[in-house]
Amino acid sequence: MLEHVPDPASVVAACSTLVKPGGWVFFSTLNRNPKSFLFAIVGAEYVLNMLPRGTHEYGKFIRPSELAAHCRRAGLDLRHSKGMAYNPLTQRYWLNQDTSVNYLLATHKAAT
Repeated sequence: MLEHVPDPASVVAACSTLVKPGGWVFFSTLNRNPKSFLFAIVGAEYVLNMLPRGTHEYGKFIRPSELAAHCRRAGLDLRHSKGMAYNPLTQRYWLNQDTSVNYLLATHKAAT
């Protein structure tokens, strides 16, 4: 969802402020690379018509390293990352290790 907000770093910071020490915060977004452009914009919006055209702006996609940096600056420790895959024929989603298109980060706020 972070690719849809005007300032992802401020959302990460706000989540860090709101979570209790020892709590978890999970983020999902799209990676910024040619593969994600092809799958998320060309494929999902224009070929498969799964989403309205213009849903995504490629420039707002966030690389995992960028999101991890936002998390570190906000006092959140990156604990896990997972990719999300989708099969349009079976309409099935699943988690995997490929973060090249859709991905999730699990972060933890240290207990004080």
